[in-house]
Amino acid sequence: MQAKRLPNVVALTDHDRDVAYTWAELDWRVGKVATVLQDLFTLSHGDRVVLICENDPRVFELQFACMRVGVVLVPLNWRLALPELHTIVADASPSLVVHDETWVDVAAELADKANVPKLAWDHAKADADYEELLASAHYLPPQRHLLEERTHILYTSGTTGLPKGAISTHGTLLWQSINLSHLSRMDASAHMLNPLPLFHAGGLLTQAMPILQYGGQITTMRRFQPEAMLAKLRDSVVPVTHLSMIPMMYADIASQPGFGELDLSALRCAIVAGAVASPELLEQWAQRGASMQPQYGGTEMGPCALALDVARLDKAKLGSQGLPPVHTELRLVDPNTGNVTDPRLGGEIVLRGPSITPGYWGRPLDEARDEDGWFHTGDIAWQDEDGYYYFSGRAKEMYKSGGENVHPAEVELVLVNHPDIAELAVIGVPDEKWGEVGLAVVVPVEGHAPTLQSVQEFGVERLARYKLPAAMVLVEELTRNVTGKVSRSELRDLYVRGEL
Repeated sequence: MQAKRLPNVVALTDHDRDVAYTWAELDWRVGKVATVLQDLFTLSHGDRVVLICENDPRVFELQFACMRVGVVLVPLNWRLALPELHTIVADASPSLVVHDETWVDVAAELADKANVPKLAWDHAKADADYEELLASAHYLPPQRHLLEERTHILYTSGTTGLPKGAISTHGTLLWQSINLSHLSRMDASAHMLNPLPLFHAGGLLTQAMPILQYGGQITTMRRFQPEAMLAKLRDSVVPVTHLSMIPMMYADIASQPGFGELDLSALRCAIVAGAVASPELLEQWAQRGASMQPQYGGTEMGPCALALDVARLDKAKLGSQGLPPVHTELRLVDPNTGNVTDPRLGGEIVLRGPSITPGYWGRPLDEARDEDGWFHTGDIAWQDEDGYYYFSGRAKEMYKSGGENVHPAEVELVLVNHPDIAELAVIGVPDEKWGEVGLAVVVPVEGHAPTLQSVQEFGVERLARYKLPAAMVLVEELTRNVTGKVSRSELRDLYVRGEL
């Protein structure tokens, strides 16, 4: 549709290769790639295509080509170890592996073990070359599809077990776009600078797909580089209007020389997700004119399940993730009984709506939803008197101290503002008197050494005393999982082994 409405408007640009495609050019390439998949590789409706590559506009191009012929795209997280990738590929059972030059060796091993052909970008060694095949292929026009047809399988990080493939459909993508249009100021003038890995929903679907749905522009960046991000935000010919990153990325950009002189008034929506951002970080960007938008969600959740309107930065500074999108229902329930709880006391977030995943690939439906259609997130939140939600942590991360529930994320949100703390994670550890107490694993600000007493004194005015950590260790860095999130399970393992 956009190729007819906006044929000469730029749709995709590549920051690293200085390549740009208009909507007409993108549609032409998508139609040819669709033919390559359908005719040369004999892929049919429902087949899977595995993709492993650096960020590149061709990710979107291949995605749309797959959608055009009814094939399901399975992007691979290249941060995973090879055995983990083999497990995912075996589960997805693809008919083709597509890759770039960087991942040629890994792709070869994956394709060989799966006994399927390879299709390479950038003249890398493979069974076929992408650009050469595209040049000689004929054009396949857009096709009609049902909303329930599958489009993607996105594997979760699997930190608590084997990865599961969350399914996206034409319908979930459409409803995500509708939800975000109410929240994130999207239209055909939107321009997103996208450094997030395109194997994650956060990079591929959350903001990028709605912007493309409305005819906007996406600029991909091969990998996140704070210096390059700063330069692009400062010098882009087409002003950057949208970002979607984790707090650590925003902090890295803000630490660059020259950030304090940036004019970010064109930045109409900067999504902050993946963790709770500190009030100082939000204020730092807001002072430069950026409209910040904390969000909460996940691969299976839409991906957006809560978002804070850019006009309510006051709530963001208190740690709120906002309200559900218009077409998503949310309840807080007791994680053990499933009964609805008093929202002021908190409970597990459960979600229902047309943007939520219909299920996991190759698994029973009840793994994704209960009998009433609610998706159980395993995350804990509470609601204030104005109806705004605040993330408290994972149900399994919660620990009990003296019979009271303590959610690590709530404690971290307060203590990270200590002037001597750069980062921290709180875990529950055994205690003879209280059952469990909190251990603060702290990365100090360079040149500083916070004490447990100073941390407790800092937090006592905003936290109940039983929530304050009873012990603290200083470390150079926190352990993280493959998605970049702090791994409390690994920290607990280090504690058990006496290495903390």
